[in-house]
Amino acid sequence: MVQVKPADIDRFLRSPDPGIRVVLVFGADDGLVSERSEVFARAVVGNSDDPLSRLRFDASALAEDPARLADEAHAVPLFGGRRAILVRISGNVRIEAMLQAILDDPPVDSWIVVSAGDLKKTSPLRKLAESHRLAAAIACYADAARDLDRLIDDEMKAAGLKIGSEARTALRALIGGDRLASRGELQKLALYAEGSREVSTDDVRAVIGDASAMDVDEVVDAATGGDATAAARTYRRLVSAGTPPFVILGAAIRHFGFLHRARAAMERGDSADSIVARATPPVFFQRRTAVIRQLDGWRLPMIERAMAGLDRAMVDSRLRNAIDEEVVGQALLMVAAMAAARRAA
Repeated sequence: MVQVKPADIDRFLRSPDPGIRVVLVFGADDGLVSERSEVFARAVVGNSDDPLSRLRFDASALAEDPARLADEAHAVPLFGGRRAILVRISGNVRIEAMLQAILDDPPVDSWIVVSAGDLKKTSPLRKLAESHRLAAAIACYADAARDLDRLIDDEMKAAGLKIGSEARTALRALIGGDRLASRGELQKLALYAEGSREVSTDDVRAVIGDASAMDVDEVVDAATGGDATAAARTYRRLVSAGTPPFVILGAAIRHFGFLHRARAAMERGDSADSIVARATPPVFFQRRTAVIRQLDGWRLPMIERAMAGLDRAMVDSRLRNAIDEEVVGQALLMVAAMAAARRAA
C-alpha cells in the first residue's frame, strides 16, 4: 500500500482496512502522531477495559528481544478479542526486520501501530510501510487553516457552542503548531465559554495563551525535575482554579515528546544548549535552564518509560472520567519519582 492521502486519513483511522496489519504514523507534529495512533487503536479494540487489548512497547526494548513483537502479535488472548500493539520509535533503533517478519506471517487479530518522528522518504521504515500491501503510512504535519477550521468546528460542536468569524480568525492565529496542544486549548476555551451560545473574540483573548500556561509548565517542570511536593501542590492549585486535568497531562505528553527528540539529537552529538535555543515552539527563556538540566538527567529509555505511563494515563483518564484528577495526578507523581530515583542513583 502507499502513503494514505490526507483526505482519506480520517476514514482510514476510524474504519481500519482488514487487510492492513502494520500502520506507521509519523511526522513533525507529535501531538497529531499521538492522537492518530490512539484513534486507530480505539477503532481496532473499541472501548475495551482489558489492559491486554492495548500493548505498548518502546523500540529500544524490542531491540533487546527481536522475537518479542512477533510473539505478542501471534499470541491468542485468554478472553479473545482484538489487540493493538503500539510501538514508539526512538533514536536510531531499527525495527524493519521485526515488521517484515510480521508482514511475512500476518497475525489474525492484532494490529501493529508504529509512531515515529519526521521521516525522510528514503527512511527504510517509511519505504517498507509505503510499499508493502499489508502496511500503510500516515504522515502528520502541522495543521493547515482548513484542518484547524475542522478541529475548531468539532470541539465547538461537541460543547454545543458556535463561534463567529472574528473569533475564529483570532483563534486560528493562536493555535496549530501541535494537534494535542491545539485540542487542549480548544477544550479549555469551550469550558470557559460554557453557558454562552457563542464564543467571542474576548473569550479567545482571555483563555488562549494566557498566564495559566506558565503555571502548567511549572507543574510539568517540577515533576520532570523530581520535585513531587511542588508538582502536587501546583497541580492541586491549578485543578482547584478550574484548569482541566487533561490540559496539564497534554502539556506533560508534549514536553516528553520534545525531550525524546532532543535527547536523541544529543546522542547524535548536538548540545543541550543549542537544541533548547532553537526549539520550535520556543522554550520560554525562564524555563531554559530547567529544561537543559532535564535533558542532562533523562536518558532515552527512561523518557520512553515516562511517555508510556503518560499515554496510559491519557487513555485511563478518558475511560474513567469520574476520577480523572486522581489518574493525572498519579501520572505526574510517577514522573517525579522516576526523576528522583535517577538523581539518587
